[in-house]
Parts: sequence; structure tokens; C-alpha cells
Amino acid sequence: MTGKNKDLPGLGGDSPSLSSSRRNVMKGAAGFILAQMAGGLSWVTPAAAVAAGARPRMLTATEAAWLGGLGEAIAPPARAGGLVPYVDHHLTVPHGESLLALRYLEIEPPYVGFYRSALGSLARAFGEAPPPSGDARWADMLKALGEGSVEGWQGPPPPLFLFAIRLDAIDIAYGTRAAFARLGVDYLPHVEPETDW
Repeated sequence: MTGKNKDLPGLGGDSPSLSSSRRNVMKGAAGFILAQMAGGLSWVTPAAAVAAGARPRMLTATEAAWLGGLGEAIAPPARAGGLVPYVDHHLTVPHGESLLALRYLEIEPPYVGFYRSALGSLARAFGEAPPPSGDARWADMLKALGEGSVEGWQGPPPPLFLFAIRLDAIDIAYGTRAAFARLGVDYLPHVEPETDW
């Protein structure tokens, strides 16, 4: 993401350095993602991608539904905040540009297999469609993931999967100025982000 993105706030020229900390990059303009919209690919924030009905490029509809439901159960409003397009986008970029928690947990890429196997296991164990937000079954599912006791699980260790999803969901749900305002907490950044997202 270098010279080609001069028209995007914070993505011009040969910066920002993607070696910056994940949280600082997430808080700044790199919150923009390339999402597949009705008219093609567009640079938007994760929340704008959800609002515009962006379609996943890597995840299936079932995988996206489970990821969104799980993120929402962990850190509402992760689904509306754009967890699915955020993860989906970062599954398509080179490893060195990924902002997914898996990169910082030193999980070997490619990451799509990590998500696909875990989300598929959830669908097989609990049904193709995830429960609606606020459903009491989410508490049992989160407990089973944390304990590693999901029946028929095939994929990464369930607690590791839950930990990684939790990190990304919390960043999406609470890593913005608007989220601080929703929580009634003063936003006091050490370095002011160039743009809100």
C-alpha cells in the first residue's frame, strides 16, 4: 500500500509504515479496507462496508454469518462496526500488510484456513445459521470455545481461535473515537489519529 493510494487519507506516498503498532494503525487512516461493493472494489471503512452491503471476497456466506455473530456476542457492536469485512479484507492482503491478530500471535499464514476450519466447525456443531444476537446460546458456545470442548471440532485450538477473534472484535467495536463516546470515556490519545473511522 504505497504510492498508488495518494487519494486516501493517511495512505499517501510511501507511508504509513506498516511496521507501526497494530493499534496505532487501526486508530488511524489504515482503518480503510478494500471492499467489494455493488459497483466493484472501493476503499471504505469497515463500518461503511457493512452499511453498504459489501460482499465477502474470501469468506462464504455461512462463514461470514458465524464470524459476525461471534464477534457481536463477544464485543457488540462488532458486526455493525465491520468485523466481517475487516477480517475478509485482511485475508486477501500479503502477510506483511495484515492487521489481523493472528499475525501478532505469530500464526503461520495463510490465515484463511485458520478461519475456514474454525468457522466450519462452529457451523457443524451448532447449525448452519448462528443464533440471533442476544440469544442465550451464545454464552454456552463461548464457554465451549474457551474450554476447548466443541464437539467434532476440526481446526486450530478453540481457545486460540476465540482469543484471536476477541482481539479483532474488540479493536473494531471499541478502537474508535465514536466507541469511546458510546462508552462515556474521554478519548485521550497519545498521538491524535489523522482521521476517524
